[in-house]
Amino acid sequence: MTSYLRTAWEAAGAVFEERYGTEVVSGFSNPANECSFVRNSVGLTDFSFAQMYRIPEETAVDFLDSFLAGNVARTRFGRVLHTFLPDDDGNVVADCYVANNDQDFILICESIVGTGEVDRILDSYGAKEAGVERWTNHRVLLSLDGFDAWRVVRDVFGQDVLGLPYLSVEVYPFEGESVLLFRAGKTSEFGYLLMAPNAVADALYGKLHAAVKTAGGGLCGVEVHNALRLEGRFFNIHKEGVQVRDPLVLGLQWMIDFDKAGGFRGSSAILSRRAAGLTRKIIGVSAAADCEAFRSGAEIFHDGRPVANVVADCHSFVLDRKLGLAVFPVELAYSGLNFTVVAADGPPVRTISMPPILPKSLSVKLAEM
Repeated sequence: MTSYLRTAWEAAGAVFEERYGTEVVSGFSNPANECSFVRNSVGLTDFSFAQMYRIPEETAVDFLDSFLAGNVARTRFGRVLHTFLPDDDGNVVADCYVANNDQDFILICESIVGTGEVDRILDSYGAKEAGVERWTNHRVLLSLDGFDAWRVVRDVFGQDVLGLPYLSVEVYPFEGESVLLFRAGKTSEFGYLLMAPNAVADALYGKLHAAVKTAGGGLCGVEVHNALRLEGRFFNIHKEGVQVRDPLVLGLQWMIDFDKAGGFRGSSAILSRRAAGLTRKIIGVSAAADCEAFRSGAEIFHDGRPVANVVADCHSFVLDRKLGLAVFPVELAYSGLNFTVVAADGPPVRTISMPPILPKSLSVKLAEM
């Protein structure tokens, strides 16, 4: 599968890669510039690789609650639930947003399986009977992220967008069609997802791109979002998620309703592991900018023996350091401890509190704009 906007991204100089059977915009010529767009102005990214579905309001709650870990029934009108889709063993398959849009619910999945597999899972829970509409090939999903992202959505859709709280959804008219605007984002700066029918995709992309350039920003690929998510300590299913899979070790307990009536897909396995108690935990780690040994898969040593593994890494352009996440035994899973990487006498690494940066967006008060 390719994005409906592929021609536009290619003309802008995008580099592409494949992610679970879907072509994605990996990046452009300079990752440091792309990071700077988000941290200091605004970046526009194609998220159309995500799986998108519409479910009628009358069937959505029962259908979605049967397999998602969070509690859809408690998601109020206009709000968005952030949760995940587990497999039968209680391991993470997809990072999900569920939006209550009054007459319908919208499901957005970033998965580590192909679109066909997510479709198959939904079918096994009665997608046809629930009236599920598959929007993946009929909509584009564009992500606006950054310190000035709010300026772009305000200029395109009007002043009232500034009143949207985090994890909310609203519908706006655009050239005779309806665009769903989600205030979301996983970079720790302001973030918005815009879902639009293919019929107006080119026009929306053109208008957003022009507004982004006027704001001093630019185009970004999904690779820089890996670094941005890690800096902000947002869960990334494409990095630590695919490496670890267990939501308890990943620290995703906040996405789970452990008391949901009837359970959910894989809930018995999750509850069993929870009852047994955790022996491993994921925490932040950091190393010098020139530490080439610090990368995903590398072993971390303590007292001459390997005790942990790096499961996600990036170069932080904000800190000019290597940042990562590693899975440690719970007795060593504390910030401020010193270790080495690759060998007992290898380069030093240190556990840190996450997130290690202060996003600029915290200095902006949208209510005063």
